[in-house]
Amino acid sequence: MEDILTGGVDRGPAWRRRGLVAAVVVVVAGVVVLRHLPGDQHRAGSRALPVVVSSEPLPQLITGRTGAPGGMRGPRLGLMRRVRLPVSGPRPFWFWPASGRAEPIGGLPVTGGSYSFVRASGGWVVMRGALARPQCKICMRAPLPVYFLADRASKARWVGVADAAAPAATAGTLWLTSDRQGDAPGHAAITARDVATNGRPVGPAVRLPEGYVIEGATVAGLLLAPAAGPAAFLLWNPGAGQYGRRIGTVLAVGTRHIAWSPRCSRRCAVEVADAVTGRVITLRQPSGQVAVSATFSPDDSYLAVQVGPDFAGTGSGEATRLDVVSLRTGQVEPVPGTRASRGALVAFGWPDDSDTLVAAMSFPSEVRLSAWHPGAAGPDIVALKPGPGAADLVLG
Repeated sequence: MEDILTGGVDRGPAWRRRGLVAAVVVVVAGVVVLRHLPGDQHRAGSRALPVVVSSEPLPQLITGRTGAPGGMRGPRLGLMRRVRLPVSGPRPFWFWPASGRAEPIGGLPVTGGSYSFVRASGGWVVMRGALARPQCKICMRAPLPVYFLADRASKARWVGVADAAAPAATAGTLWLTSDRQGDAPGHAAITARDVATNGRPVGPAVRLPEGYVIEGATVAGLLLAPAAGPAAFLLWNPGAGQYGRRIGTVLAVGTRHIAWSPRCSRRCAVEVADAVTGRVITLRQPSGQVAVSATFSPDDSYLAVQVGPDFAGTGSGEATRLDVVSLRTGQVEPVPGTRASRGALVAFGWPDDSDTLVAAMSFPSEVRLSAWHPGAAGPDIVALKPGPGAADLVLG
């Protein structure tokens, strides 16, 4: 499987031939040195130094451990067969959990750090990590390249450079933000611009309110998070410069909805607001339970919520679980097979534009991936060997 990854990496420019052709090959076991990478480096205004990268570890399937919860046997993987997940790292690749197949993702130069993947409409916002910044003794912080990886695409597309990037409410566009160099955190002059995934600016640059960064985008405006301190989240219209409602601890942002946790009284709750109509759905949690994290489905029809014990309150249980809420009906449906001890549920998300939810649960002997959609009798499950390959899977 390692040949699949190493064989697909772009090569650097060939030496010019003058008479005789000289070639020197140095073999280092398990290590590949990648130099003079093509792609974004000349456009990004910052050239990465040559990097030595070991072969990327692949997630390894545990044979005979597929199917449904309990026995977990048999080839029943109707949902999982359609799932492909990006695997982060210096050299990202696609991974198909149902078969164990892996293919490199083109267009992403090898870096000294890892790439981050953020789910967006129709694909992923991909950005190089802070450790991949070029070394510079005289500059402050150089912006980093931003890419867009479409669902089922074999190659990522270069979008631009920025200090941060976030999905926009309109499909095919992203918000790129840049800090004014030299400002202290929380007081930087941050500008943002709506940019198409092909790099074309969609609108003029806007300056964000001081002390705030973009948390997400809705059709009613940008949700801004405080860069530092306990200030509330703000819904802000960049065109009119007007503020909407103030929101407490935000759990998830969709194109139309925002979910947050208000301060608990006797019982904790999750509130989901329609950013256009202002309608609010209140989801009360059982006594001693609190919402830990959440994410909206691609079409904003469902909200997946991880629920766990409220250690600040009266909760004494150790178990966590995953629920899915229909935003049309308000009905709450527990996700089968996701109730486990605290810390076992390590990640979940909607990795494509379908309503298939993928969750990862980590145990000492295996990492269990499940694929499920609302209304299904049970999930499809595969088991992976624990290790770096499984830990770098991105679910959404």
